[in-house]
Amino acid sequence: MPRYTEASLVKVLEEKGIGRPSTYAPIIETILARGYVIRVEKKFQPTELGFVVLDLLKQYFKTIVDVEFTAKMENNLDAIADGKGSRLSLLREFY
Repeated sequence: MPRYTEASLVKVLEEKGIGRPSTYAPIIETILARGYVIRVEKKFQPTELGFVVLDLLKQYFKTIVDVEFTAKMENNLDAIADGKGSRLSLLREFY
C-alpha cells in the first residue's frame, strides 16, 4: 500500500479542500503526537492505534468522518467568517 509523505499528504488535503496552509503543519503534528502514524523513511505508516481509532470513528461517526463532509463544513465555516452565512443555520443543519 502506498504511503503518504508530508508533501503528498498536504497535496491531497489541498485537492480535497480540507484545511488550509496554516493548518497543515498542526494536522501532521497531531497525527504524529497522538501515535496514529509513525515516520518510516520519510513516509507515514499507520500504527495499530491509528487503525483502531479510524475503525471506531467510521463505525460511530461515519457521516462526519467523510472527506466531502469535511470540505463542505470548511466552506460553510469560511462563509460564516466572511459574513455570508449563519452559524445558527449551520448548527441546526449539523444537529
